[in-house]
Amino acid sequence: MNKILALVFLSLLSFSACKKYKDGPYVSVWTRKERIEGKWVVAYAEKNQREVTDSYKDMVLELTRNYSVIETLDSSKSNGIWGTMTNDKDLVIDYDNNTRKIYEIIRLTRKQFWIRDRQSELVLHLKPF
Repeated sequence: MNKILALVFLSLLSFSACKKYKDGPYVSVWTRKERIEGKWVVAYAEKNQREVTDSYKDMVLELTRNYSVIETLDSSKSNGIWGTMTNDKDLVIDYDNNTRKIYEIIRLTRKQFWIRDRQSELVLHLKPF
């Protein structure tokens, strides 16, 4: 009986701890790093409550396993490194040109990665490339 109670308690504890981002998911079998890694393209973009998807339709954000990042927008390419901070709710990208972008992670699944630029309020809904 004690084993069953311990299992139920651990399940409830892990279930409540999985909801890190305001738009979910509640539970994921993938680690945060595994969900972030990959090549992402913009499915939807919004700034100041106005859709601006067309301005970002050619953007590709590649986040690799070794924490490197390649951001391609139109014909320009930026390289850098990525990481998380603030209880893993922020994605930080430090570019080689000494600029830093900090994004709030809104939703993070293997198929959806929604982020909000903390400085410009740009919201990007990313999907796998």
